[in-house]
Amino acid sequence: MKYTKQDIKEMDQRYRAHFINSLSGFKSANLVGTRGLNGLDNLCIVSSVV
Repeated sequence: MKYTKQDIKEMDQRYRAHFINSLSGFKSANLVGTRGLNGLDNLCIVSSVV
């Protein structure tokens, strides 16, 4: 299932917080983001950082 930025924005605040916090299950998750020179944003969920 895919969620768009708009889908997430439209979620109830508490539901959205629970949704984001439960994405990685029992492991902690980190959001890693970049923005290219062309202005394109990229965001990914990383469960292990070295």
